[in-house]
Amino acid sequence: MRRPNLGEEAYERLRALLLDSDRYAPGAKVNVIAVAQELGVSRSPVWDAIARLESEGLLEVVPRHGVFLVRFDARRLAELFETREALEGMAARLAAERAGLADVAALERSLAEQQACLDAGDDTGYADAALAFHQAVLRIAGNETIGRMLEALYAQTRTMCRGRPTTREDLSVRRDDHAHLVAAIRDRDPDRAEAVARVHVRSLALAARCFPEMPTSEGRSP
Repeated sequence: MRRPNLGEEAYERLRALLLDSDRYAPGAKVNVIAVAQELGVSRSPVWDAIARLESEGLLEVVPRHGVFLVRFDARRLAELFETREALEGMAARLAAERAGLADVAALERSLAEQQACLDAGDDTGYADAALAFHQAVLRIAGNETIGRMLEALYAQTRTMCRGRPTTREDLSVRRDDHAHLVAAIRDRDPDRAEAVARVHVRSLALAARCFPEMPTSEGRSP
């Protein structure tokens, strides 16, 4: 790690470790000493990174027990999706008002990539492509405040729902929702775009409520 950016790099690498790998299941304990050794830093920048990630809702620090990846919590997840629905609806509305031809073309390419992943049976690739699609809509919307808030919500829901089963039919329906959203944006129809986005998030919330509760991780308070 480069010394001048030590704290920021520790944060970015730890965040990537938590989000982009299957090493930690929801509710799993994070070994701070092992993480510091892996990153090649002292524990101080790791604790700074943990504090930031706790403020983002990805980690929970439990006194006398340790640091844990956010666990699946049905009530909290419902609140996250309620917030996502409002914010994604507004982002879709803004995107429909502000999108240019190049923006629409980029979204259509994303739809094709999502379909290619589904055809190949690549669920991980589809998840990455779907996330990139939502991030593209946020860029088109051009509201940095909404973007920051939704990025944090995406990270929390993605982490909390890791390992949960999703059927190919579910993924196909989600891809179709994305296609309807692109059509509304292409037609410059803000009302329809917002409605489609809201329905899409509600369907995700409904699927999440069907998840069974997972056992509490060993070594933490219930």
